[in-house]
Amino acid sequence: MIAKYSLRAITQATYPRAITALLAATLAVLIDPIFRFSDYRALLHLLPVAGAMKFSGLLTLVFLQVVALFYLILLFPRILRTAVFLLSVFVVVVELSYWRTLSQFMTGTDLFLALTVGGDHRMEAVESFLNPLTFLYALPYILIMFALILVPFRSTFRKSLALSILPVIFLLTSNYALFLHVPERSFHLNPLTSFLRSTLHYEFENLYEYSGPRDDLPPAHASERPRDSIIYVIDESVRGSNLSLNGYPRATTPFLQYLETQGLLKNLGICVAAGSFSYISNAYLITGHNAFPDDAFRTDRNPTIFDYAKKMGYETIYIDINQGYLSPLMKAAGNGPVRSLDRWMTDQAFKERHVDLDTTKDLGIARLLSSLLNERGGYFVVINKKGLHFHYRNRYPDDMASTIWRPVMEASEPIDPSAAGREKLVNTYDNGIRFQVDEFFRVFVSETTNQNYVILYTSDHGQTLAEHGQVYTHMKPDKVIVDVPDFLVSGERYSKKGLLAGIPPGIRVSHLNNFATLLDLMGVPISLRVRPYDKSIFSLTVEDNRARFYMSGSLHGLGDYVVKVIPTPPDAGWGVSRPVGNGSTSE
Repeated sequence: MIAKYSLRAITQATYPRAITALLAATLAVLIDPIFRFSDYRALLHLLPVAGAMKFSGLLTLVFLQVVALFYLILLFPRILRTAVFLLSVFVVVVELSYWRTLSQFMTGTDLFLALTVGGDHRMEAVESFLNPLTFLYALPYILIMFALILVPFRSTFRKSLALSILPVIFLLTSNYALFLHVPERSFHLNPLTSFLRSTLHYEFENLYEYSGPRDDLPPAHASERPRDSIIYVIDESVRGSNLSLNGYPRATTPFLQYLETQGLLKNLGICVAAGSFSYISNAYLITGHNAFPDDAFRTDRNPTIFDYAKKMGYETIYIDINQGYLSPLMKAAGNGPVRSLDRWMTDQAFKERHVDLDTTKDLGIARLLSSLLNERGGYFVVINKKGLHFHYRNRYPDDMASTIWRPVMEASEPIDPSAAGREKLVNTYDNGIRFQVDEFFRVFVSETTNQNYVILYTSDHGQTLAEHGQVYTHMKPDKVIVDVPDFLVSGERYSKKGLLAGIPPGIRVSHLNNFATLLDLMGVPISLRVRPYDKSIFSLTVEDNRARFYMSGSLHGLGDYVVKVIPTPPDAGWGVSRPVGNGSTSE
């Protein structure tokens, strides 16, 4: 009976509504190649004949999706159309901002990150992407969608509901077909349908993803709490080749270099990050997985580094300031996605201890860490620092002592890839490294009296610094983005100094080596290691890691992703950074 009514309602639909949707969709689809003419032309020149035919078919499908969307909008009463209009304006502005910044529309991975990252990161990303020129590009779309509000509404609720069935089914099935057969990294068409595709792609991915328990470790029980503490520092957006520790011409890390001369720091050089943004890198760093992409969901199944630490008798602490990979998964310690965790410390925990991280930046974390270690040993601590996420000017104090290289960017100034803009960008970034990295270690080392500790330090990813005109800082598969530091800092009474001293010179390090390195530092026997992890830093030879892989995009390979390699020798310029212009220095 319902099917019969639906069919009768569809056949009796008035033509003006369908024709309006068709005409509006035609205009909306034509706008995109007008604004992005050079992108379309470059793509068609690259595609073979078969590829051009596939692209034409995709363009036709997108056109039909726009028709279906606009037809659905016309089924709403005017008050609801107004709400949909405002939402559509927001979507178009966001998508065009992405296009102007990253040369692409949003993907399902981008949507996932927008929903899961910390609020301050989300706002900073919006500020860095948004450009007043975006509204000029959005204006034609806005005018077309505004015209849809003016069309008279002449349907009952039941009739509108019946007429909406086929368009909704078409949008769902067509996007599911795209999810199965057309990678998201393929050319995106039309901001509205691209956003719909990303949204549905995100939901389709959720249907496929693993949501069960993590693998268990074999039974074991530590006889006593260890004396040493192990700290795993995962910084944010620190580019390894901008550390003077790694040969950068500016003295961005003088204290770290001092530690090296004292035999308290073992530098491992430029490391290759697992991914071009935080979520991927943290997933691999915390779980030890070593294949790209993670189509077997091992980052969701593997025991975490906390599980191993707990087995070895450590008190486990997660200092979660960046709210990256683990925060979306975090539940109460126990049988949730993050087991074996004794303390989870967020910004709120620092506020309760009267530590203002907005003022002290990462130095507040260093002081808290010192106070913990001075109480006793036997801690295993993972720290996701605030680091140097853009805007860099917000990452160090607004005083003359911290502004070593000038001129610098204003706190809300967008990235300018011109020579003058790059000079300010690099100066601001280098000031941030001097404070958030070097000063962090100076405070921690000087205030820690219990010297039974070792720190393994790295960053989740690096930054582009607009070398090739980029106005984005990371997220894309640019090789420079996976240029990160990796080094070990030990206290004077750390019991395994001989292990650190035995690291051979000239080894090439990847994020994938860090997990087994931590297991070796804990003394985890081979019998407890349930996965074939990559070699630890202590086992690497100069012949290992001649090809170091990384990825960008969908962690589980269900959407837009790409896997790339840093070869040996690396491409010219990789792992090298230089100051720009004549930024003044006090040294």
